[in-house]
Amino acid sequence: MLEKLHKESFDGLLHEPFHVVQPDSAGVDLTLVDVTEHLHTARQESFSAFFHGPASPFIQQGMYHLCNDKLGEVDLFLVPIGRDSNGYQYEAVFNHLIPAS
Repeated sequence: MLEKLHKESFDGLLHEPFHVVQPDSAGVDLTLVDVTEHLHTARQESFSAFFHGPASPFIQQGMYHLCNDKLGEVDLFLVPIGRDSNGYQYEAVFNHLIPAS
């Protein structure tokens, strides 16, 4: 599934909720707040998806199963990158090689 996710997959989902499924709890809801392109060439695409979550529970760096009504289910490696008065920010980084046509 990850190879099918591109920046455009997330562009239309800004401010949409993503539910993080956690086996030992009810999970947590994150909001997609930004999508930033790092590189796009004929052979490579690199971008980040930034999420905002609540102050509690805190999500440790790791692989998580996320669900979104429009995108469906996807496993992403989330990294906490900051905190503000409303909660935590998380980043998922994507780097794809684009097959030659």
